[in-house]
Amino acid sequence: MKSYPTKDGRIVVIRDANEKDAKAITDVVNSVASEKRYIFVEKSREDWDNAIIEMKQKERGLLLVAQVKEKVVGMGHLAKGKWEKNRHVGFLGMVLLKKFREVGIGTAMTDYMLRWARQEQLEKISLRVFSTNERAIGLYQKFGFESEAVIKRQYKFEGEYMDELFMRKFLT
Repeated sequence: MKSYPTKDGRIVVIRDANEKDAKAITDVVNSVASEKRYIFVEKSREDWDNAIIEMKQKERGLLLVAQVKEKVVGMGHLAKGKWEKNRHVGFLGMVLLKKFREVGIGTAMTDYMLRWARQEQLEKISLRVFSTNERAIGLYQKFGFESEAVIKRQYKFEGEYMDELFMRKFLT
């Protein structure tokens, strides 16, 4: 657990998720998914409690929440590669409620996940983002992520094509 100050004077606590956070995580993911422009899924999975337990028991990665006061306002995950061949890679994703963006919470979550990745001796972090999500791309670039590949016209929403951008950061 780590506390970070936000740009608007609040404190955000970044901590490992627990089973009690499952409903709040579902709500956050569904809220961001309903915007249709920031994440690939259209609806949250319903079994976050099981995902949290599995992540901890099998040491498959990190699942965290961002909390302002008593409210879960964001979720991040950094999953280790599933196979021996890619166990050195972490796959990052995060979501943040709309009214909590632009105050440094995404920065805090990214910082927390990268610190954890280094402790776990991961060598590379990979992520996917819509090419139209300039805010997220800027955040990742601030932490040294670089574009690795662009999959053209991979998604279509309201008649607009969106490319899928693969980004990476080497830790070693």
